[in-house]
Amino acid sequence: MRLSYDDLKKEFLRVLLACHVKEALAEECAKLFADTTQSGVYSHGVNRFPRFIQQLRAGHVLPEAVPERMLSLGAIEQWDAHRAIGNVTAQRMMSRAMELADEHGLGLVALRNATHWMRGGSYGTQAAEKGYVGICWSNSIAVMPPWGASECRIGTNPFIIAVPTQPITMIDMSMSMFSYGMLEVNRLAGRQLPVDGGFDDAGRLTRDPGTIEKNRRILPMGYWKGSGMSIVLDMIATLLANGESVVSVTEDMDDEYGVSQIFMAIEVDRLIPGKTREAKIARICDYVLSAKRSDPEVAIRLPGHEFSAIRAENQANGIPVDDSVWARIKAL
Repeated sequence: MRLSYDDLKKEFLRVLLACHVKEALAEECAKLFADTTQSGVYSHGVNRFPRFIQQLRAGHVLPEAVPERMLSLGAIEQWDAHRAIGNVTAQRMMSRAMELADEHGLGLVALRNATHWMRGGSYGTQAAEKGYVGICWSNSIAVMPPWGASECRIGTNPFIIAVPTQPITMIDMSMSMFSYGMLEVNRLAGRQLPVDGGFDDAGRLTRDPGTIEKNRRILPMGYWKGSGMSIVLDMIATLLANGESVVSVTEDMDDEYGVSQIFMAIEVDRLIPGKTREAKIARICDYVLSAKRSDPEVAIRLPGHEFSAIRAENQANGIPVDDSVWARIKAL
């Protein structure tokens, strides 16, 4: 089915208010879920909403909590989220990183005791729309085997870099070949993955999303490279936030909450004149896009540039929502 943005947001808001989330906060949270879904990131928008409500009702997410600054070191600040609503808190932390960048040229906020931020790319976009380079990442519960293992010991630890171009150029990537949310999207659509995404029960590479969801043997992005990147991102987030690591979230919590996150903003305007910046970016894009295609039917992509077209289509035709997901939300 396809739904309007307003209908989607109203349903999110209804459920949040029924969970006793204060109206202003519920409005902000519902908007972020609706924006994420309209941008085509269904895995971390409408599809993720029932899971978020489950954590809210279980007391893992605390809607009355107020994030608190714990330490300030010039351009670096350390905050405690106190398990407040993840997407709203993340948006505020990136705003704070931009404020620090206005003063210092670069701002970094390290956040502990956070809950799932849903679509990490929202906060990279938030910074890039204001003219900053936005960088952020989060650790997670252990849901991926390190390279050479069959047992989960590392997180998918999504990593985002957004560049202020028109349209915004951005990578928003899990340290696995596919996030669990994208496995679900493909399974619900009855599709196999376009490339190998994990291992089957016999240890053979597979493109079947349902098998990987079930056995949790998801494939690190770039094999050993993604595995190593996941470990390093976890270490940095844990140290800078003085927060929980993948192992402590996994072994000491009864669900995925209390994670550590990093938000960085770099001011570009004072580093390079506007016309010079535009010319340099245009040359990079033109050089990439002018490469000879290996398959004439498959376009060369610049990361993140597809989202403006997806949003426009969803604004014009409505937002696609899986029937089973919508039924779950209506029943909340």
